[in-house]
Amino acid sequence: MSTRTVRRSVTLALGVLFALVVVGMTQALATGNNTSQTDGPDFDAIDAYVQEQMQEMRMPGAALGIVKGDEIIHLEGFGNADDSGREVTPQTPFKIGSTSKSFTALAIMQLVEDGKVDLDAPVQRYIPWFRVADPEASSRITVRHLLNQTSGLPTTADTLVIKENRSADALEEAVRSLRTVELDRPVDESFEYANINYVTLGLIVQMVSGQPYERYVDDHVLTPLGMNNSYMFVPEAEKHGLATGHQFWFGRPFPGGGLHYNRGITPAGLIASDAEDMSHYLIAQLNEGRYEGAQILSSEGIAKLHQGSADVGRGTSYAMGWVDSEMDGVPVVWHNGDPGDFHATMILVPKSKWGVVLLMNGSNDLRTGNLDTPAYGVVARLVGVKPPPPPGLSQELYLIIFLVFVATGVLQAFGIARSVVVLRRWQAHPEMRPRGVLGMAMRVVIPLVLNLLWALAALVVVPRLVESPLWTWVYLPSDVGLVVVLGGGLALIWGVVLRPVLALLALRVKTASRDTGTPEKARVRVPA
Repeated sequence: MSTRTVRRSVTLALGVLFALVVVGMTQALATGNNTSQTDGPDFDAIDAYVQEQMQEMRMPGAALGIVKGDEIIHLEGFGNADDSGREVTPQTPFKIGSTSKSFTALAIMQLVEDGKVDLDAPVQRYIPWFRVADPEASSRITVRHLLNQTSGLPTTADTLVIKENRSADALEEAVRSLRTVELDRPVDESFEYANINYVTLGLIVQMVSGQPYERYVDDHVLTPLGMNNSYMFVPEAEKHGLATGHQFWFGRPFPGGGLHYNRGITPAGLIASDAEDMSHYLIAQLNEGRYEGAQILSSEGIAKLHQGSADVGRGTSYAMGWVDSEMDGVPVVWHNGDPGDFHATMILVPKSKWGVVLLMNGSNDLRTGNLDTPAYGVVARLVGVKPPPPPGLSQELYLIIFLVFVATGVLQAFGIARSVVVLRRWQAHPEMRPRGVLGMAMRVVIPLVLNLLWALAALVVVPRLVESPLWTWVYLPSDVGLVVVLGGGLALIWGVVLRPVLALLALRVKTASRDTGTPEKARVRVPA
């Protein structure tokens, strides 16, 4: 073989080898890119999931924000902001409900780090006139008790901020009204969720800082975080495109409903924000208080805010404006909010630095336990775990209870109408009135007892089962509340008023017959 032939063969072999190397590298790079896309979040699938959940819940609109570390990696709007068909965008403001509590807790912790507030100092150090009905308990409630919701203040005290109040004194007026409120448990004994705890904290922020609560949070939280489309006043948010809230009635959303605008409840539940701004907020929470060039709190302060202290049950504890929990073994920190016409859920996964916020412009009492499900479903897809089941009663059982009360209410209405007819019949025909102990028991006593039991179930047992105090259904009417309260009320009216009246009438006639010696019915004696 000639030298030239050998050289050609070697050159050809090297060329083939080079080509194979290039092809191999190209395939490797392509495979690497495909692997990266496969391993990363599939946001199209996440958006499809959220849309599916919205359709299933009949939710008018929603906005989603997802952050990873110090970056916003996904923002999306779904559905309509109002009935005009205006589309929701990541910049559409929503009421964020009780997620506002975390802003108030952050403000308190800022004042702590400034040396102006001591978490374990009594509230009276900062609000000298602070009082509840028990003077001794008043002096023992601390700032930490309010933050952890272990002050002993009852949920029913939230009625102090139910009525509309737009005045600059609304916050102080609400806290001054506590002077007649009885604690329903000893101070620091156990957890009880009450908005009034955070209303009081808002006043502490106001009195210590020397600024209105809203101005302090705007200056020290919203502005440093670049939350330029977030609002401390609902009327201001309305001027900037606030979505229309919806309250569900019998499974369908209707515009309106929710809390009246009371400036006093802002620290506990009436801040407005959008998905993009809330993503800034989550980044600061995940990154030791930092967002871009702003440091709103130390890493130690953020850790204290997230650290659960008050046992809530089911492996969950309340921290400071946040709930410390886990999802399928993965630690999460979260809070939701629901002012009655909106629903918000924010979830942090500190270990993997994921954060999710989902804002919706509707609230459904029949599905309260399910409204956080979409946000948890998003987090589950991001971290590769199973989402938790909805808390409390299952949706199916909730619906069965609801339908039972609807059906019973209809029967009660017919029963009352029949009772009126029977009363008139007894008045016209005394001989038809029940006679004897058995007759009275069958026609009066047994129905009376059954109605009293039903009233007890409706007005006491069911509110506890669904974890919704009766007063909320009285002051904030809803489909569930209306049906249950009317059912219990009808049972009381029918069982405690009408039935006893019938019994008294029957007894009065029998007594009168005995007193006058007049036989109720002539008897014919047959001779033996």
